[in-house]
Parts: sequence; C-alpha cells; structure tokens
Amino acid sequence: MGSNLSDELREIMQSELGDMGKFILSKQCKNLEIDPECVMPGDLPKLANALSTTMKMFGTDKSRKLYEKVLKLRNLDTIVEEETDKSKKLDDLINLAMAKSNAGKWDDASSDYQDALELANLLDDVEKLATVKRALGNLALRKGDYKVADEYFNDSLDVSRKFGKEKDVIESLRAMGNVCWRKGEYSRALGHLDEALHKANKEKDDEAIANIYMAMANVYDEKGEYERGVGYAKQSLGYFEKAGDRKGVTTVLNNIGVAYARMENFEESVKYYEKCIDLSDRIGYVLMNAWALFNAGEDYAKLGNFSKSIEYCQRSLDVFEEMNDKLGLSGAYMSFAIAYQLKEDYDKSFDYFQKTIALREELGMPYRLADGLYECGVMLTSKGDTELARDYLTRSLSIFKKINSATMIQRAEKALAFVEAGVLVTA
Repeated sequence: MGSNLSDELREIMQSELGDMGKFILSKQCKNLEIDPECVMPGDLPKLANALSTTMKMFGTDKSRKLYEKVLKLRNLDTIVEEETDKSKKLDDLINLAMAKSNAGKWDDASSDYQDALELANLLDDVEKLATVKRALGNLALRKGDYKVADEYFNDSLDVSRKFGKEKDVIESLRAMGNVCWRKGEYSRALGHLDEALHKANKEKDDEAIANIYMAMANVYDEKGEYERGVGYAKQSLGYFEKAGDRKGVTTVLNNIGVAYARMENFEESVKYYEKCIDLSDRIGYVLMNAWALFNAGEDYAKLGNFSKSIEYCQRSLDVFEEMNDKLGLSGAYMSFAIAYQLKEDYDKSFDYFQKTIALREELGMPYRLADGLYECGVMLTSKGDTELARDYLTRSLSIFKKINSATMIQRAEKALAFVEAGVLVTA
C-alpha cells in the first residue's frame, strides 16, 4: 500500500509543478522522517499540511487543488477519526486543520481546530493548547473578525506564560501585536511587540526577531512615522537575509517599497518593488509577487508610466481573482483607481474606488478603509465634485482620528480645508 501511495503522490506533485513537485515531495518526506518510497495512510495528515504549506507560495488555489487531489487518494478525515493513539490523533487534527486552512477551507479548518482544542484539554497538553488557540486566532484574523482573534491570542498568551516555553510566548505576543495593528490600536500593538522583541533577543531567535521587526515597521508605517518604519524594515531584512529566508526577504522588500511610497519617493519605492518581483518570481512566491505588482503599478502611474502601470495592475488582479483573495483584490482595485485618476479617467477611477472601499468595509480594516476613502476624496476634487469629495474625506478623517494616525489626520484635514476653499487637492 505504501509504495502505491508514494507513486500516486509523486504523480500529483508532478502534475502540479513538474519535476519540482517531485523534489518538494521528497524534501518534505525527509523533513518529516517519512520514507518517500513507502508513504503510509497515517502519514498523510502531516504530509498534506507540509505540502499545502509549500504550495501556498504558488497561491491558495494551488494548495486547494493539492488538498483535493490528496483527499481523493484517501479520506483524511476518516484517517484521523480512526486513529486510536490520542496524542497522534491530536497532531493529525492540527495538521489536517492547517492543510484545510492553506487550501482556503477556513470553516472546515475551524471545525478541526475546535476538535483539537477539546482533545488538547482532555490530554492536558498545554503546548498544543496554545498552538491551537493561536491558529484559531489567525483564522479569525484572516476573516477580519478581530475581536475573536484578540480573544484567542490572549488565551494563547496566558497558556504560553503558564507553560513557560518562551518561543510560544514570543509567538503569542507577536500575534497580539499584529491583531492590534489591524485594529488600529498602535500603542497596544507596540507594547506587545516590544515585549516579544526583548524575549526574542534574549533567546537569540533570529527568525522571531526578523518577524517582530517587520511587524513593528508595519505599525510605524501606518502611524505615519515612515523613516522609523523603514529603519525597522531594513533591520528585519538583515535578519531574514542572515537566516536565508528568501520568502521573508521578498515580504520585507515589498514593505520597504510601501514605506518609500508613503514618503512620496516613488523612484525608490519602485526599486524595492522590482527587487521583490524579481525574487518572488525566481522562488515561485506567487502571492507576494502579485502584491508587489499592484504596488509597483500604482507608483509607475505616479511616475507617468501608464502602460507599465496598467500592465502590472492587471497581472496582479488576475492572480487575486484566481485565488479569491479579498485583501489582495482590494489593493489591486486601489492601484487601478489611482492609475485611472492620474490618466484623468475619473469614471473608471471611481468604479475601482467603490470596489476597493466595499471590500475593505467587509474586511474590517480601519486604516486601509480610511486610506481608500481619502484617496477617493482626492480623486473627486480633481474631478470637480466637491460635495461628494467632502463626504469621502470627512469619513476618512473620522476613521483616522479613531485610530490616531497622526500623519493621515493632517493630510485629511488639509484636503478638507482645500475643498472648503475651492482649491484643487493634490495630496
């Protein structure tokens, strides 16, 4: 049975990625201490997780297809249900939930995590309890349910502190920092991240330090402290390069580009985006490639290169539509909106802004929503529709005040003053 299952898995991976697929299968089997020539049904939950995690670099759709093909080989849910060793069953539940999450099947993943939570409590496995609570928090974060995410991350942190494993404490603190950032609670976010950084430095955990610096850069960027944000991002880049984490490097390159764009240094921003596009293309990181494409597309429009702008935005949009990635779609729509604004095609620009705003309202991300409203207001002043511009700018200002984004409060107030004075807004 094992040999046959191994052959079937090789066929699946080769059908998805060619010879690279077979190499990935062999490497993941080695990492998990599975004989690649004799994969057994009991190995499938952890192998499905490992393979789908790797495939996620090529897009959620790739992960979903892989999961569905593996599911046709053997019923993974049945394998988990029939496992008699409760400790292994707990591991299998977590692995299966992660595989489903990678495949975009979040409700199914949540159900498995809840079963794992119950079993972890029964076994009094505190470490797994913290892991599962953190995973449920991340699922809630992906869905934009920040209140639920906050509760799970808080629970995970409490459990991790009691358990005394510093790596889990650090991860829970970083997760708390990220959810607070998403909610616009910047002081609280930095408090968690500062504590996480202190502990990570003490543990000499370079990977954790790199991720924490990146999270801190995101917070300072949204606070409008761009130079400080770039400084933290570049520190993060150094640690990712030191660790040989090319996926992390691509993410930071994109984020540095965003920071320079917010400082209106578009020549510098596109340099970093192009570096990200090049590296993410070489390592097959499709998702980050798409993010850098729409960011670069927007800034090429600001530099007057409209043909390249529209090309990059469309390539990005094609990827996010295939993945059904709502956050990515909102970014691609925004870049299109700004590009058409600069081309003075205001009707098309407004249509794309409406798509952006609708998705960001659905996702519940205050800074991104306010940013979309603000940019739409600026576009409307260029169009000459001051009444509607006033409405959008007022709504954006209200949100920026609520999340205390000092730089953007100033910009929105300045834009509103210009509207009242009948002056064209260019900010």
